[in-house]
Amino acid sequence: MTGGRRAASADRGGGSALVAALARLALVPLLLAGEVFEGPHPAPDLALAEPSLLAYALFAAGSLVVVRAVPRRVVEAPLAVADVLLLAVLVLEEGGAAADVRFALLVPVLVAAFAAGPRLTSVLAGLSLVAFLAAALASPTFGAEAPAHLVLVRSFDVAWHGALAITMSVLLARRSARIRELAEGRRSLVTQALAAEARARRELAYVLHDELVQGLLSARQDMKAVGRGRVDYLERADAAVAGVVAELRAEIFRLHPHELESAGLGPALAAVAAGQELAGGTQPVVAVTAAAAAADVDHQLVFAVARELLTNAVRHADAGTVALSVDVGPDGVVVCCIDDGRGMPPGRPGEALADGHLGLASVTERVEAHGGRVEIRTAPDDGTQVRVIVPLRAEARSPEPPPVMRDAAVRGRPRAVRRV
Repeated sequence: MTGGRRAASADRGGGSALVAALARLALVPLLLAGEVFEGPHPAPDLALAEPSLLAYALFAAGSLVVVRAVPRRVVEAPLAVADVLLLAVLVLEEGGAAADVRFALLVPVLVAAFAAGPRLTSVLAGLSLVAFLAAALASPTFGAEAPAHLVLVRSFDVAWHGALAITMSVLLARRSARIRELAEGRRSLVTQALAAEARARRELAYVLHDELVQGLLSARQDMKAVGRGRVDYLERADAAVAGVVAELRAEIFRLHPHELESAGLGPALAAVAAGQELAGGTQPVVAVTAAAAAADVDHQLVFAVARELLTNAVRHADAGTVALSVDVGPDGVVVCCIDDGRGMPPGRPGEALADGHLGLASVTERVEAHGGRVEIRTAPDDGTQVRVIVPLRAEARSPEPPPVMRDAAVRGRPRAVRRV
């Protein structure tokens, strides 16, 4: 992932150099128009604007050639600094603080803010302010056409625009980093999901062959013995068939939680917890409120999230107690899983994803895709609290829930799960 960030940063740097070169070319006609319509030159002693403007036009054209021939990341900063210095010379020759072309000093800063990043933007913003002050104080117009208070006000204007550009650059950089992180995470999730599907198929095949088929073959042998008069084998055959039926029900529940549709969210999660065992031999405690069971929300998603949190806590937390609660909050249905296990160090969820464990990363992707969010509070040897908010559906449900949902809500009231 670090390599991907470096590559993205390099691409962005090269792109900003090209954008800056094109912006310089676009700026030349504006500077020329300002020179044509400005009227009498405010500083006749420094009336070299036309040669300087020609020099800047040549620089703009040359920079475009350079960025196409040389690695753009290498020449980005030197060209940007040279850009500011040449524009400062133009400001000086056009009258310092009284010059209309002072706006041009902000163009490299804005280009860097949108394309290069906060570091170069900050350098250029500071350099533009210093260059403007130097040009304003060195100009013959200082004190006459450009008194001290005008220099101060326009310096503040340059500084304010520079600070605004830096702020925008920081926000854009954070947003770009978040987008890259999400894109990389989703690519990893797709890859890991395909591998997980193949792994699940293999596990199911092993269960069917090594346990269920073997159990049925054993029952068949016992039934043959019963046919030969060994009635005492009948009880063994019945136990073998009962075991196969129980295993089939467990695998069917893993594939599709039928209890979620027939009984409701509470009993379905209770069944999940009943199949889990903590380090001390106890089981997780599940509490589902009637409001959460009857809420107008994607119950399949809520169930999948809650089951994943329970399974993760039992398998990986080495906890003595695990408590799962499902309730309705101001932003939607809140699934909260708390354990007193060993906790996680910072960055562990990302490492787990890289190692091939979907877990919390999969939960985060699914919940955020529905407009929700995941909050994790954890520290080494201090347990873990995962809080997931699943938003309600946009369509409003009728005030009185249907009978099946009312029954599910009643059956799904908070209770502690006991061993069955």
